[in-house]
Amino acid sequence: MPETSGSQPPGGSAAWASWVAFAGIMLMLIGVFSVIAGLAAATGDGYIKATAVDQVFLVNYKILGFAWIVIGVIKVWTGWGLIQGREWARMVTILILFIDMITHLLALTSQPFLSLLFITVDMVILYGVTVRWDVAKIGMGD
Repeated sequence: MPETSGSQPPGGSAAWASWVAFAGIMLMLIGVFSVIAGLAAATGDGYIKATAVDQVFLVNYKILGFAWIVIGVIKVWTGWGLIQGREWARMVTILILFIDMITHLLALTSQPFLSLLFITVDMVILYGVTVRWDVAKIGMGD
């Protein structure tokens, strides 16, 4: 006997559109966190454990902090574009997530848990915007 309640989970294109909306919201949230982490790293208040040379691999902590601030602002902007279903936002998201994962790999030795957390969330967002984009566009109304 078929179920008649309206509590069915979305199927087909609506389910993939939900993934893209989730990715957009997560991208905006992680963008805010990146700005906060960047401000903490750029001000040098002990957020990142200092090494003998005050560098993460070949990059100074302040430079890494400013990079996280710029990346965070771009993440918030592209997250908003993803929620609206913009194609440019998808391409910018893919590019900025790769750059962000590289910057977090640079900080892996000084803050391993947070770096791995950011990389994991970036990979989930990357999944949401790369898998079944054409189907998701149908669910978003395009």
